[in-house]
Amino acid sequence: MPCRRALLLWLSLLIAGCTSIGPPTLRRDRLDYADALADAAKRETLLNIVKLRYADTPSLVTVSQLVAGYSLEGRVDLRSDFFTENFNLSDDVNFGIGGTFSDHPTVTYTPIKGDDFARVMLTPIPPSELFAMLATGAPAELTLGLAVQSINGLRNWTTDGQGDPRVDSGFAEVLELLDALRRDGVLGFRFETQAGPRTAYLLLGDREGEPLDRRARRLLDLLDLDPSIRSFPIRFGFGYDRPTEIRIYTRSLIEILSTLAAQVQVPAGDIAAGRTYPTQLGPTELQALPSLTVVSRELRPFHPFVAVEYRGTWYWVDDRDYASKRVFSILMLLLNLAEKSGEVQLPVITIPTG
Repeated sequence: MPCRRALLLWLSLLIAGCTSIGPPTLRRDRLDYADALADAAKRETLLNIVKLRYADTPSLVTVSQLVAGYSLEGRVDLRSDFFTENFNLSDDVNFGIGGTFSDHPTVTYTPIKGDDFARVMLTPIPPSELFAMLATGAPAELTLGLAVQSINGLRNWTTDGQGDPRVDSGFAEVLELLDALRRDGVLGFRFETQAGPRTAYLLLGDREGEPLDRRARRLLDLLDLDPSIRSFPIRFGFGYDRPTEIRIYTRSLIEILSTLAAQVQVPAGDIAAGRTYPTQLGPTELQALPSLTVVSRELRPFHPFVAVEYRGTWYWVDDRDYASKRVFSILMLLLNLAEKSGEVQLPVITIPTG
């Protein structure tokens, strides 16, 4: 009898040792779903860049809900004559195990169209959002180089696919100075949200009794700012006739994508057939401005950073092209800014009259 009870206790503990599938599933699937969503967003963005190069219509689809449902059902059958006098282990114990496991993820896709499409694709990105990225360490040469059209009258590189690219050399120098001064602790930012939309301020610091850093003086000279002031509000708009503030005309997401689309290396046959225009790269003397290298061929690439097929041709960013990967990653951050939920107040354009 003691041996029978011990056997019964051992089998009971074995059955009780079955644990929940929840925690292991959460540790594994949360990362897998996050990685899949990020990869799909990258492919969608690259596809829209290629579409714009071919005068095709871009489209956006968001995953509005993701529900992963799991169920695990187990069955254990144990029948015996443990407590009879004629117990025989080989004849009087019946033990069976069975069960089912099911995984039913439910994904809800929502096309972005109408007012939401206009807000995401056609609305210029607020300057305060861009400088908030700079305050967290994002490089100005990429963040502002992608999302800013002009700063105090200095124009960024741009093209419509028809004419020659236009650019002001001072624009690239301003971005280089912003990065260098921020790294050295000479330049910082402040944000106010007391009334209306958030306003960013550019701050210049100097030590008492010492002259202002020569690079800071050069930055003020390029932007036509008052050298006696150390705090400048950053406004959305054109013009540069006010020495007390910085005016930035930002791009919309579709403008950013169109500018990058001009750099895609499309097949020569498509250019000859009139399907698209010749590839246009940024000016070689302005290396600080973002350059995204997207190559193409008919065969699918091996292990790309991001790749997509369009009309029988594969387009991709090489995983060994670190510079292009940085540009694409900043582009994805800008896309997340544009897609954020809630009302986004349209910037007010200020045009000087005199």
